[in-house]
Amino acid sequence: MSYTKRIAYGGIFIATGLVLSVVIHSFGGQFGRIFLPLHLVVLIAGILTGPWVGVVVGAITAPLSGLLFGMPPLFPPIAFFMAFEMATYGFLSGYLETRGFNIYINLAISLISGRLVYSLSYYVIGAMIGIHLRAITAILLSFAVGAPGVLIQFLLIPPIYHSVKRSFGETRGEK
Repeated sequence: MSYTKRIAYGGIFIATGLVLSVVIHSFGGQFGRIFLPLHLVVLIAGILTGPWVGVVVGAITAPLSGLLFGMPPLFPPIAFFMAFEMATYGFLSGYLETRGFNIYINLAISLISGRLVYSLSYYVIGAMIGIHLRAITAILLSFAVGAPGVLIQFLLIPPIYHSVKRSFGETRGEK
């Protein structure tokens, strides 16, 4: 896929993330925290467009959604903690895809790494602005609240990935 197409798809993924976030959050505030719609879109973006477009989609989507729609919130700055997390998702899922990792291993590594980055940013930035959590509390909260969304990602992303790859006539390594 050409770099121009990757950038265009990146814009489409950002728009998709914003729309999906609004739809999911319209069911109630906790649905977004449980189903993780932005995470789903960013992981797919990284896998399909590569690490550099994936990192940009990940870094932009949560703060833009927070600015436009109020979810995730800008204060406390959850949207910015998520920006670090999702930039990690976008980069790693794209990078691991270019290295030929199995989609499930790719997701596992990307999700664990992103959640650790979220926890670290929550702990470090949170301490600077007066949110005081112990490191283990931040990590456990990060993993526990998003568990249903992670399961959904493991169920939805591989079939989407294989379907898109088939429709583009690409096999692993032919990018």
